[in-house]
Amino acid sequence: MASLSRMTGHAVHRMAPEDREALARELFAVHSQIFAGLDYQAFRGYVVNRDSWRTWIYTKHNAAGQLVGYTALHFFRMQVEGRPCTVLRMEAGTLPAWRGRDLTMVHGLLRLMRVWLNEPWRPFCIFAALTHPSSYTHLSHYAPVVWPHAQRPEMPPRILGILEELAGAFKLQRVYPENPLIRRVDWITLESAEERARWTTSRRPDTRFYVDRNPGFAQGHGLATYIPVNGLLIVRAMARFLVGRAGTLARVLFGHAPAASGEQPALVQRATKKVAHPRHPEFAHTRPPSL
Repeated sequence: MASLSRMTGHAVHRMAPEDREALARELFAVHSQIFAGLDYQAFRGYVVNRDSWRTWIYTKHNAAGQLVGYTALHFFRMQVEGRPCTVLRMEAGTLPAWRGRDLTMVHGLLRLMRVWLNEPWRPFCIFAALTHPSSYTHLSHYAPVVWPHAQRPEMPPRILGILEELAGAFKLQRVYPENPLIRRVDWITLESAEERARWTTSRRPDTRFYVDRNPGFAQGHGLATYIPVNGLLIVRAMARFLVGRAGTLARVLFGHAPAASGEQPALVQRATKKVAHPRHPEFAHTRPPSL
């Protein structure tokens, strides 16, 4: 019977240096099967040894105890628009056979809620430079507010200013001098030409929006993305995720998904006129290899 990946949380900010090193080497062995562009030293500095206020890394293991993926959450305390702010940055990678078979987003949202509840008066946001259409499609579907967005193509000057400020703070260089949203990240998802063509020819509005705005994603270019965070938005995102993924998770839990032999569990193949509906077959391709 297929099963959900087993999740283990690591409070990296509390770990001894030798334990961090061991964790980094274990993660890089999986990371290098999913991404190109970073050597071990760069990966360790980017994912494990960040200068963040708090870092939690969730590792995913199959029933045999083998590592199949990870999600890293880095919380930074910094000044944004001249005010103290908490900024979350994320990295994630999962082997293809295990995408969509875990509750990573639930763990992540619960962690966000705990951090927000600690200081609910403090501005809080997620900042990402997304290097693959799957990551943007996933976030734009579940997050109640995302900038930029296909339905809000015109960026408010304030939001554009925040993105510019955050990209500068994290030393993400512009790819094109005239475009503040496209940044050099150098994370490249390993995928076949057929898989890449599936994304670039997708009919989903949010996927098309990402590909049109960031056609160089295959070269490691990232689309600067801003998501405001508060308690209400976290609850709405959790509800969207649980409703949208209920069928898939139920089939995995109760044995109607494929066995863990390398095949991904499929979403319901129900015909529908709305391509953006989470049960449309095309939505099965939005399980992100990375955030």
